[in-house]
Parts: sequence; structure tokens; C-alpha cells
Amino acid sequence: MDGVPIPAVSPDTSRLRYEETDLSSLQGNPVHFLCGIYLICVRGECVVSTGAENFFLSGETELIFLAGTLLERISATADFKARVLFIPKDVYLKAMLPIDTPYLNYADEHPCYKHTGDVRSRMTWKQVCVWMDTAKMLFSGHCRTQFPDLMELDYLQAFLIWLFGTVPEKLVDQSPSSRMQLICRHFLQLLREHASREHSASFYAARLCISPRYLHMSTTLCLNGKSPKQLIEDQLLSEIQVLLNDLTLTVTEIAERLHFPDQSYLTRFFKRRTGMSPREYRQRKG
Repeated sequence: MDGVPIPAVSPDTSRLRYEETDLSSLQGNPVHFLCGIYLICVRGECVVSTGAENFFLSGETELIFLAGTLLERISATADFKARVLFIPKDVYLKAMLPIDTPYLNYADEHPCYKHTGDVRSRMTWKQVCVWMDTAKMLFSGHCRTQFPDLMELDYLQAFLIWLFGTVPEKLVDQSPSSRMQLICRHFLQLLREHASREHSASFYAARLCISPRYLHMSTTLCLNGKSPKQLIEDQLLSEIQVLLNDLTLTVTEIAERLHFPDQSYLTRFFKRRTGMSPREYRQRKG
């Protein structure tokens, strides 16, 4: 990768695809991925955001979003390097059929994992790298086969089953979570799924079977003092920026997609959060 131009990260793929990247095309440019992402950081450091939530990546960190996500690079060191497997939705759905839902729940609730220095975790990291070496051989565009569909499905299914087997050891490394911390994890997960449509804290409180007051107490205590309203707005702001990067969409169409009352409401919201109008944002990006 060193000295070689790095292409922009594509938000979707029709085939299982392996890439090595520094995610620089996502710097200040949030992208909504339609495909799944499995990423490992092999060098340097990086902070990425899904809108309301930031993740710190350093050496031997895994990040996984099986159903796709909004992703933006906030900052990175000059030596940051990631290896990424992009997973088409249809292949993922076929591969997941024999895999138990507890793994899906774990991946949703703990998308980021930093390997530790103990012997067990060191061995697991080495095995992760072998899986990625295999992906590089098969899915970086150089491998030719008569049976690409079968090869993709077999690889992904075997890899996900192996990942499922690593969950117990990762749970051992997780510190016990309080009820409020668990609520916050589930809230952030719901935000990734529903923020483009649901803007009210009461919606999320109802989904979590708690009162809006308890949700507010949980996030302010566990998420750096941020209220549910602030976190919803953080996610919405990223969603707006993604759509503003698509110049074929008018601000009115974006307002409709994100379920704002109208274009002027969205404009006021965006200007309050960024200090610029949607039009000024587009001019600056251009």
C-alpha cells in the first residue's frame, strides 16, 4: 500500500471484496454503506464515527458492521492502515442462515474490539490475520475461478462461524456492564437503524421499554453528558451530510427522505449545528 495511490472506498459491492486502505476518502465525508464491513487496524491510529458514536482504532482492533452503517473518518495518524472485507448483503444473508442469533446480537452491541496481550488473544489475532490473508488472495480482484458464488459463500460462512467461536473469549475481556451502559449500547444501535426516520427520544425509550427520563439519565451518565436529543441530532447531522454529498438531490428531497417537516426546518437545523446552510456546505465541498 505504501507509495501507491489509495482509491476511494466504495459504499457498496456486488461481490465479496478485500481492500487495504487508510479510509482517507471518508475524511470529513460521511458515507452510508449498503454492504457489510469487517475491518482490522494493523498500523497507526484512527477515529471513525457512525454519527452519534465514535470508535478509536489502533493496532489489533477489529470493527464490524454486518448490515452496513454510516461511516466517517474523523482523524488518523499518517501511518494508519486498515484491511477491510466488504460483504454484499445477499451473500451475508445466505451465509448467516446456520449461525445463531447470539452472534448477531454480540456484533450489534460490540462492533469494536481491541485485542489484548494475553496468550489467547494473541493467537486469535494471528488467526484473524490468516483469514484476511486468505481474503486478500481470493477477493482482491486477482483470483480467477469458475465458481465465484460458491467460493464467496463458503469463505464467508466459514469465517463468520469462526468469528462466532471467538465471542466467549471476547466476553471475558469485557468489563461487566451496568444496566445503564447496556441501555446506551442498545440506544446507539437503534439510532444507527432508525435515526433517518425517527427523531424523538420517546420512540427509542419505548423500544427500550424504559421511560424517556431514564433514557436521558442513562445517556448523560454514560455517554459524556450527552442527552438523547443531542445524540439523535448528531446522527441526523451525519445523515444530512451524506445526502448533501449527492448533488442529484435537492434540499427539499433530503428533507423528505429524513422526515423533516420541510426544507426550511432542515436548513435551520443544519445551520444551527454547523454554522452554514446546506448550500454553503455544498459550495465548500465543491
